[in-house]
Amino acid sequence: MPNYKRAWFINFTGIGNGISIMPLLQCFEKSYPTTEYFHSENEILSNKWFIEKAGLKRLKGFSPIIWRRFNREYRDRIVDFVNQNQIDLIVNLRNEGPKYDIGYYEFKKFLKQDHDVAFWDLDFNIIENREKQENLTGDLLKMFQRHSVDTSSYESRWLSIYTGDKSGIGFGMAASQKNKRWPTRKWIKLAQKISKNYDQKIILFHGLSQEEKGQAIEVQKVIGPSRCEVINHQELSLVAIMLGKLKCFISNDTGLLHICSATGVSTVGLYTNTDPDIWTPYNKNKFLYCTNIFMKKCPARKIYCGNCFHYYDPCPAITQYGDSINPKQVFELVKKMIV
Repeated sequence: MPNYKRAWFINFTGIGNGISIMPLLQCFEKSYPTTEYFHSENEILSNKWFIEKAGLKRLKGFSPIIWRRFNREYRDRIVDFVNQNQIDLIVNLRNEGPKYDIGYYEFKKFLKQDHDVAFWDLDFNIIENREKQENLTGDLLKMFQRHSVDTSSYESRWLSIYTGDKSGIGFGMAASQKNKRWPTRKWIKLAQKISKNYDQKIILFHGLSQEEKGQAIEVQKVIGPSRCEVINHQELSLVAIMLGKLKCFISNDTGLLHICSATGVSTVGLYTNTDPDIWTPYNKNKFLYCTNIFMKKCPARKIYCGNCFHYYDPCPAITQYGDSINPKQVFELVKKMIV
C-alpha cells in the first residue's frame, strides 16, 4: 500500500457534505495513519466541536472555496498549494465527472505532466452508464475500498449526542437554494396535522435569510407560540445538540437533515429538486423520504449528479408544475417514525 505524505480532499462545500465525509475520513485515518490531509473549505470540518466529535486527528488545513471549479486563472496558485504542502495524493469526492467537472480533469492532466501525484476518482465508466443511479456515499465507499481503505468500521450515525428521552418534532425549513424549499403553506398544513394528533411541540429551524425567517414565523402564527417554537440562528454545534434531542425531524434536503440523521434521530427528507437515490444519507435506518416526481421534467437535469443546472435560479419544472409532495403523504411517514 502506498505511503502518502499529504492528501488533498476536494469536496462540495455544503454542510451536508461535511457531515457525510466525516466517517469516511475516520476510515481513511485508520488505514493511512501517517498521512496528513487538507480539505476544501467547509463549515463542518472547520468547526472544532464536530472534529472532536468525529475524533479526527490528521486534518491539516483547507483550500479556498474559490478554487472549486479549478478555473485556469487559479491554476498557478493551486499548483503552489500542492508544491508547498508536499501533496502527493488528490482525492476527488464530487460526482460531476469529466462531463461537468471540466476544470478539474484539465488540471489533473496538466499536473501529471511533471508531478508525482496520485489521484483517486469515482468510476464514471460505471456511473455514467448504469440504469439507475446509486447513493453518492456508497460510490465513495467503493472508491476508498479500491484504494485499500478499510471501511469495516464505517458508521454514518457517527454524531452521538443524546441518549435520553426525546421530545419535540422539528421542521428543517432552511435551504440555501429556493428550489429545495418546501412551500410555507404545506409546512402549515403538516404542522396542523401534527398538532391535532400529537402532544409534541413543533420546533422550527429556518435559514439565514429574512425570507426564510418570515416563513417560519408564518407557521408559528398559525399554530401558536405555546405549541410552536422558532429557533433563530445559532452556532451549528448548538443546533446539532437541539436536533439530537428531537423525537422526529422533517426537513428539506439540506445540511440540517444530514446533521440530524447523523445523530440517529428519526428523520423524514423532502426531496423537491434533488435525487434521493444519490443524496439521501447512506444509512436508511430511521430515515424515510418523499420525492417530487415533477423534478424529472426539468430540461436541464444532471442525471448522475442528482440535481440540475438551475442551482441559483428557479428550476423551470418547479416553476411550472410545483412539487408533488403533499402534507398528508409526509404525515403518514411521520406516523411511522413516532411510535
